[in-house]
Amino acid sequence: MVKFLYTLFLLFTIVSATSGSYHCGQTPIIPNVNNKTSVDIVGGSDAVPYSWPWQVIFCDTQWFKRCDLNCGGSIIAPGWIMTAGHCIFDLAALDHPSTFRIKTGVYDESKNNETGETLHKIKKIYLHPNYESVPDPTRDIALIEIEDEIIFNNHVQPICLPSTDKNVVVEPNSAWATGWGTTTEEGSISRKLKQVNLPFVNDKTCNSEYPNKFKPDFMICAGKKGSDTCIGDSGGPLVVQSKSGTWYQYGITSFGKGCGEYKHAGVYARVTAFCDFIETTTNGNVTCTEPK
Repeated sequence: MVKFLYTLFLLFTIVSATSGSYHCGQTPIIPNVNNKTSVDIVGGSDAVPYSWPWQVIFCDTQWFKRCDLNCGGSIIAPGWIMTAGHCIFDLAALDHPSTFRIKTGVYDESKNNETGETLHKIKKIYLHPNYESVPDPTRDIALIEIEDEIIFNNHVQPICLPSTDKNVVVEPNSAWATGWGTTTEEGSISRKLKQVNLPFVNDKTCNSEYPNKFKPDFMICAGKKGSDTCIGDSGGPLVVQSKSGTWYQYGITSFGKGCGEYKHAGVYARVTAFCDFIETTTNGNVTCTEPK
């Protein structure tokens, strides 16, 4: 009888996850966001395992048949992943999407057998139609449609997308970025997922740091000396927790000068600028909503 009830529970969980009756921005395993000082990817601070459940790995399996990190990304629906456009453009992924994979439920990048870890085949990749690669990535977003639907659990959850960032992406507010990127500019990829708290930088300051490159309509600046994302973190999420406790993704890790350099914050694609692209591309399966 107990086994029968457990089977019914599993079936109910699967149906609920695949039918769209899910809540985004939830963290069944609570991240450590209390300490906002001296916590950075450049220099290294491990996240609580599986506490950022929308974080994924985008990888190329063509040569070694294993999923080694190329970029980060985030789950935005059971069948959809969001990442940086330059991750797709630089790897020419549009030309051969079948050789790439999305890995969900990951904490230790070096392992391939974590509980709940799943490798997903890619059905189609959508690079923003107005993406520009030079001088630095502009409209730096891509959406990845996977062949199967992700089953949500304690280790795997979708992130919410905001329709506005007017009162959030301002000083002195801050956001959290995550990834397996290098902990120093010349360092190696991190094994365990790391996190960093980054203060937002105003548009005027960011424009002075990136003259003729920073475009506030499509970009956000965040970070300070010693606190930054770095090589390998591209495509990963920049998130903020709302007053209700729900997490929203405001940025996509895009580019920067060095890692954690003085007077050079990191630049992130501004998610709210691409809500129409996201909703149209996903046929309404993913929409931006006002943070609550």
